[in-house]
Amino acid sequence: MNYKIGFPIQRFTKEKVVQLIGSLILLIFILIEARGASDFDIFLSAAHDLMLHKNIYAEQYHQWYHYYYDVLFALVLVPFASLPPYLANLLWLSLNIVFFYRIFTITMNYLPLSLLNNKARKLFMVLSIIFVFRFVKDNIHLGQMTIFILSLSLEGLHLIHRNKKISGALLIAIAITIKLLPILLIPYLFYRKEWKAGIAIFLFMAILMVLPAIVIGWDYNSFLLSERWHLINPMNKEHLMDTSERSFHSLTTLLATLLVRNTGDFHELHIRRNIADVSLQTLNLFINIARGMLILFSLWFLRSMPFKTFRNKLQTLYEVSYLLLITPLIFPHQQHYAFLFIFPATTYLLFRVFARYFNGMNKAPEQNSAAKKSFFIVFLFITYLATNSHLLLGEFDNYYDHFKTLTYGVFLLLILLAMNPPDSHHQDAPNS
Repeated sequence: MNYKIGFPIQRFTKEKVVQLIGSLILLIFILIEARGASDFDIFLSAAHDLMLHKNIYAEQYHQWYHYYYDVLFALVLVPFASLPPYLANLLWLSLNIVFFYRIFTITMNYLPLSLLNNKARKLFMVLSIIFVFRFVKDNIHLGQMTIFILSLSLEGLHLIHRNKKISGALLIAIAITIKLLPILLIPYLFYRKEWKAGIAIFLFMAILMVLPAIVIGWDYNSFLLSERWHLINPMNKEHLMDTSERSFHSLTTLLATLLVRNTGDFHELHIRRNIADVSLQTLNLFINIARGMLILFSLWFLRSMPFKTFRNKLQTLYEVSYLLLITPLIFPHQQHYAFLFIFPATTYLLFRVFARYFNGMNKAPEQNSAAKKSFFIVFLFITYLATNSHLLLGEFDNYYDHFKTLTYGVFLLLILLAMNPPDSHHQDAPNS
C-alpha cells in the first residue's frame, strides 16, 4: 500500500486563507487596542468602588465621566477589576468580537439568503460589515457597551421567535437593566402578542435590580438605584439641551442645535447652525412631539393590526430594524458608537439592493427599474457617507459633529427603510 505523507495544502481554499488572514488582523487589532485607556476602565473603577460602598453614580472617572450602568453589571465586573488592566481589557474586547459575530449571524438568519447566488452573497456580507465598520471600531477602541447590548437584544428576540420565550425575555431584561436603550422592544413584543415574554421581561428586570442586595445589602442597593435614576432621568435639564459634548448625536441634540442659539456648548464652532431661538419649555415640547412621531411611525413598519403574531422572518427584521434605528435618536446623551444599532437596517437595505437589482429577485421587470435602482443605490451611498464621515475624512470631524451629519444620515436611512418594505412574493422565501 502506498501512503502519501505531507501537509494537506489542497484543503486550504482561497476562502479559508482569507478567513485566516482576517482573523490574524483582528487578533492584532484587539491586542493593540487593549493597551490603551478606554471606557471599560470606568466600568472597572465603578466595580472597585462598589466594594468600598461608594456612591458610584456620583463619582467621576477619567476626571469628569460618570458610570451610568446598573448595579448588577458593576457587581459582575468585580472579578475583572482584580485582574491586570491589560488582561481585563483584552478579555472584554475578545468578548465583544464574539458578541458582534452573534449580531451578524442572527441578522443574516432573518434574511432569505438562498435568493442570492454565492458571489452576490459573499459581497453582500462583506459590504454589510463595511457599512457599520466605523461603529464597530469605535466600540472596540473605547471599550464600550453597545455591541453587548445589541447582541443581547437580538439574541433575546431570536430566542422568543424560536418559542424560547423565558430565555429570550431574560436576555432582553438584562440588556434593558444595564442600559435603557432596548426598552422599545417591550411594547413591540406586546404588539406582536408575545404576552408571556413581555411580562417575563418586567419580572426579570425587577429581580435583576434587587439581586445585588444579596451581596451589598438592601439599603446600599436601594440608595444606588435612586442615585442612578437621578443621573439618567431623561427630564434632567442637561439631557434636555444635551449639548455638553460636541460628539453627542440624537434627536434631542439635533433639535437643540437647530432651535436654540446659545446651547451652552463650549466646543461649538463659530458657525451658525440654528434656525430659531426658542425657550427651553418650547424645545422640550418639540422634542417630545418629535419622539412621539417617531414612535407612532413604527405603525408604518408593523403593517398589521395589534396583537398579531410574528408573520415571517423578513418582516420581523424589517420591524425590528426600525425600532433599533430610532432607539439612539429618541434617547438623549448618545455618542456616535450607539449608532451601531442601525446595523439591522443597513443590512436589510443592502440585501434589498442585491436581491432586487443584482440577483433577479423580482422575476417581472419593474417599471422605471433603472431609475429606481439608481435612486436606491445613490441614496444608500449618501447615507453611508453621512454616517461614516469620521472614518472616511477625519480631519473635518469638528464640522461633522457641529452640524450633526451622523444624525441626518440616520434620518436618511429611516426614509429609505420606510420606502422599501418587504415584497410580498418573497417574504416567505427559505433561509439559507
